[in-house]
Amino acid sequence: MTTNGGELVARTLAAAGVRHAFGIHGGHLDAMLVEMVRLGITLVDTRHEAAAGNAAEGYARVTGGLGVAFATAGPGFTNILAAIANAHADRIPLLVLTSSPPLRESELNVLQGAIDQIAAATPITRFAHRVTTASRVPDLVALAIRHATCGVPGPVVLELPIDIMFRPVADEAVSVASLHTPEPPSPSVHAIDRTVELLAAAQRPVIVLGGGAASSPGMTEELTRFLDRTSIPVIAASWSPGTLPPEHPCLLGGPGELIALPLLVEAPDLVLVIGKRRGVEMGGRTTSSIPASATVVQVDVDGIEPGRVGSVDLAVRSDATEFVRRLSAAKIAGDWSEWNMRAKAARGAHELVYADAEPITVSGRIHPWIAAREVTGALDVESVGIFDGGEVACWVSMFATGHRAGSWFGLGAMGGLGVGPGMAIGAATARPGARVVLMSGDGAIGFHIQELDTMVRHHLPITVVVFNNMGWGMSLHGQQSLYGEATRVLVDLPDTRYDRIAESFGLYGERIDKPEEIGAALRRARATGGPALLDLAIAPEIVHPVMQQMLQQVPEGHTQVPYYETIPPGEA
Repeated sequence: MTTNGGELVARTLAAAGVRHAFGIHGGHLDAMLVEMVRLGITLVDTRHEAAAGNAAEGYARVTGGLGVAFATAGPGFTNILAAIANAHADRIPLLVLTSSPPLRESELNVLQGAIDQIAAATPITRFAHRVTTASRVPDLVALAIRHATCGVPGPVVLELPIDIMFRPVADEAVSVASLHTPEPPSPSVHAIDRTVELLAAAQRPVIVLGGGAASSPGMTEELTRFLDRTSIPVIAASWSPGTLPPEHPCLLGGPGELIALPLLVEAPDLVLVIGKRRGVEMGGRTTSSIPASATVVQVDVDGIEPGRVGSVDLAVRSDATEFVRRLSAAKIAGDWSEWNMRAKAARGAHELVYADAEPITVSGRIHPWIAAREVTGALDVESVGIFDGGEVACWVSMFATGHRAGSWFGLGAMGGLGVGPGMAIGAATARPGARVVLMSGDGAIGFHIQELDTMVRHHLPITVVVFNNMGWGMSLHGQQSLYGEATRVLVDLPDTRYDRIAESFGLYGERIDKPEEIGAALRRARATGGPALLDLAIAPEIVHPVMQQMLQQVPEGHTQVPYYETIPPGEA
């Protein structure tokens, strides 16, 4: 009996428990795709390979497991490269399967053979490999899966040239796939003992969760047990909202509440950073999020990460859940209930800033903070919230919510606009009982607006909410902070009726001009049972606080640059 490389890929994926894959057809892939369907793997075809990669990434975030995407050789691969970079920046386990011209026709100027795809993928993957023998497919697919999911997770690329896909190979010559899942790394005894000592000396500890905590299996249960004993306030950063339910008494909020804590209550004296890399969301090298006086314990599966930004007093290389499990089993005598109650004064600090905001601004359009409040307030226990865009992501993240892990995420460290439609498709595929709500800027939605067609074809219950402020808001406000409010270079867009575009694709569409109409419109969208799009008329002149910081005077001699630290004089 014989088989071929494409069939072996499909069989190995099925044996590994893969049930969905995202991509676009290409003739190179047919041997694999036909067998995947025969084995019961559902294929979700998008309209652009980047969206397929984003969908697989969204699927991985919701499930906490592996996302699988496929793209044909040449332009299919170069299209999906943007999604690979996004998964690399956020450490998302993603397996990308691609093809290439026949090995026997190498260097003959053949169709779709202009670039070395593995060389292009290597800098932004955990593993990139070209299969040269069909008989090796099973063990190499298994190896790629382990690279994507074990230790520091991330994207991997496996290239199967078309002759490897279709060439027959004898069954007895085929390798065996090792589909084991190793135990996650655990903290050392010393790390736990030292953390216990630091906690014993702390009066105002805070736990900061990141995406590594959200994607670590069992975190919600273990963290809940730990907090039942200790009552330490928790900050949910990155895509960790939902790891603790919103009603949990220890959930303080997000990064904004961490910044507000010293201003409205008192600074924490111990910060446990669990599964969260420090960087732009945590104030970078400033002390705006973590006071210089605080003791810092940073836990990460990557031992290199603690200390990359800011100093740490204890660096722990461990899976997030394993760390909390071992810490919970230790003898911790402290109870920080009183501190937890006091810390609540920092919750929702942004509401103090916008308490008197007019719902309709001088432009005659909806205030973005109020729009974000109304949209996020309509998310229920089964909803998945996804954000995409510059200032839109900042506005809605003030109200970040989620009722279980993997129910709130979006634009990440790469900052690549347009990831939202694909992520929403992946989320809706992974969690069919949920209503996925994609909150996008009008700039961001333009990158992959054709994916509205994908939502219709696959009958996905996604509500797209476009925050339409007629331009690239973050770019506009950043530009004006440097060059004056009269400056407008490449930052304007027309007041496009995205609801009408949606209707032409077959979605339910509606334009919203008043904030009090948002909740009812979201309910009407949900009632359709299928995809829908709401076009919100958002005020373009309101500047998010993140961008307002750029408007402040910089010290004399410093150089101001958009989005990053000011450069002090004399620095080379």
